[in-house]
Amino acid sequence: MKGRLTLDDDGAVVSAALGGAGLAYLSEWNVSDALRTGQLVQVLGDWTPAEPGVCLYYPAHRHAPASLRALVALIRENLSRVQK
Repeated sequence: MKGRLTLDDDGAVVSAALGGAGLAYLSEWNVSDALRTGQLVQVLGDWTPAEPGVCLYYPAHRHAPASLRALVALIRENLSRVQK
């Protein structure tokens, strides 16, 4: 995305939004206090999908260490329990 400010740290994005830098795309749990107190307001709520849980990005095309494979298996197992 092109823009005046591009950040990849959630804390920095929250700080920028609170400082008036513009719109921010964040998880609600990152800004729940600021939303509750009115420091931030949600825009385009109808266009914001509800995303339960977390996302895990990793290079699937490379050999994954055993610890990463175990973590992925644990997450998948727990997600399958929650989704039932």
